[in-house]
Amino acid sequence: MHRQRHLARSAAVLAGTALLAAASAVPSSAAPDPRGAGRDITPTTDHRYATSWVVLGGGFQNEFGPPIRGNRHQVKLTTDNGVVSGSMRSYYCPVGASVSPTWASSRCVHRQTMTFENFERQKVGRVSSTGLSAKQEGLIVGRRGTDRWPIEPDFTLYASGPVTDDGDGTFYSFWREATVSGSLSGRPILSGAKQEGYIGGYGPA
Repeated sequence: MHRQRHLARSAAVLAGTALLAAASAVPSSAAPDPRGAGRDITPTTDHRYATSWVVLGGGFQNEFGPPIRGNRHQVKLTTDNGVVSGSMRSYYCPVGASVSPTWASSRCVHRQTMTFENFERQKVGRVSSTGLSAKQEGLIVGRRGTDRWPIEPDFTLYASGPVTDDGDGTFYSFWREATVSGSLSGRPILSGAKQEGYIGGYGPA
């Protein structure tokens, strides 16, 4: 089944005390201008979402909550009509060990995995009316068992390809490939690492 069919329709909501974000770092370079992307008409749908699959480099300084260990972090973040889902899988990797959004060298040691949730019903993420760009920013929560982390995404996506329609006549679904730039709680996207981005929507035809 296509990757958009298994997007989470809702996310668990955390009701807890306010958390503060981690230390900042220099974000990655700006994404290409979206005016070069396909100009197909983006359909109006019930749901609009953005998905960022990226690798972060470096460690986190986390004053509120447990330590976030590792120096390479595989991130998948989906924001669907403001509802958050996804995860961050963290590793310690020696110099020269490769990591992609979905794969890590056997030389890397797994440190922890957290799943992403909305913070106190706060919606995160928006897609432009044209469907050519999207923004994922705001306070969310990472969770692993009873552990909680404050996480602040700041990702910008620009469409880099034309619309792909995979609806079936009763259910409409479209998506575009997109570039991703930005950071997560100040940690930059790892320069040179593979990344994947998608902007799309779905709903009844």
